[in-house]
Amino acid sequence: MIKLIVCDIDGTLVKDYKSPIEPEIFELIEKFYEKGVLFFPTSGRQLYNLIQIFEPVKDKIGYIAENGAIILYNDKVLHKAKLDLDLALSLSKKILDKEGTELFICGEHTTYVMPKRKDFEKLIGNEVQNSVTYIKSFDEIDQDILKISLFNEDGINDDLINYFAKDFGDKFKHTTSGHMWYDFMDINTHKGNAIKILQDVINVTSEETVAFGDNFNDIEMLSDAKYSYAMEEAHKDVKKVANYTCSSVLETLKKLYNEFFSED
Repeated sequence: MIKLIVCDIDGTLVKDYKSPIEPEIFELIEKFYEKGVLFFPTSGRQLYNLIQIFEPVKDKIGYIAENGAIILYNDKVLHKAKLDLDLALSLSKKILDKEGTELFICGEHTTYVMPKRKDFEKLIGNEVQNSVTYIKSFDEIDQDILKISLFNEDGINDDLINYFAKDFGDKFKHTTSGHMWYDFMDINTHKGNAIKILQDVINVTSEETVAFGDNFNDIEMLSDAKYSYAMEEAHKDVKKVANYTCSSVLETLKKLYNEFFSED
């Protein structure tokens, strides 16, 4: 039996930020909900963003956002892992000083930005669909910081990772989150830990959990689900930890529904 479905968004449920969610996904979420199976989008995206894009089923799902830094269910925050403020701001300054990178300071309710490029809004603005607050000083931040993200239009490479890992690699949990994004969270924060916390709260086991992912920030999540699916285009190291591969979340969910809840 299955009771919980956790699903990455970008590269998994949809191709990228620009791609809309297929309406049939919402229909399936409702069908699973009627059978007692909960769906949790589990993403590096902002909580506000997830609430927006899943609006048609907002009263039937929960959310794991910011790579596991926050869990929301039934309008209640079940878990929140905030960053040490001084450490977060030290990293933020280094990102601002690095040529070519843009800084995103992710709070519980908004993402703070301090754009360096004149074409910043055109570059990432409407595609991200986040609640964004422009600031000129760190003193304007008035809520807990859950995640620090850097954006690099040319992509995330080993040189860039090593540049930040040298000073901060042992102070944060850090991971790629798409081709152009790199995220820094609390040292104990990742999607897999968030799912374990959720499973304990809603009394669900790993054997009753379905997980879908495609990137390195999904590895711990895929490792903690019996029905774990890596996307066929995922990196080989991601595929290694999954029990299955698939090319479509939608089609796989249809098969799972028919397998567990076949209707006469």
